Amino acid sequence: MRSAFSGDGFILSCPVTATGASPVRDIRKRGNIPLVLEEDVVVELKRSDLVESWRSTCALGRKKADALMACAANRITTALNDEDNLDMETLGGDITAFFLLAVHQKGLDMAQASRFCQLAWREQAEEHLNVALY
Repeated sequence: MRSAFSGDGFILSCPVTATGASPVRDIRKRGNIPLVLEEDVVVELKRSDLVESWRSTCALGRKKADALMACAANRITTALNDEDNLDMETLGGDITAFFLLAVHQKGLDMAQASRFCQLAWREQAEEHLNVALY
């Protein structure tokens, strides 16, 4: 894996589809949500899991949600920089948590964000999180 931001952050996307051998198309066909870290790691967020997780995310206070998002972002960045000690199951959980917390923090509509969005996290930037919806 390689971070687009040289160890200082990452890009997480929720694409509509993908070319080549990516599993994104199959995930969408099953009615689930693909989350792609950089271009290397794909996580499948099941719609059934989304409902409960989204409710839990929305129930968090702003301060707690921000702290959890920063913690997940830190663990994702660490994983990108230390592939030798990578635990894919933990990374998948961090990716999912980061996605939900970021969508919540930015006040986005989950239905729209799960159709397509791109989240860019940069630890050293003034605005850590940037979001693009399409």
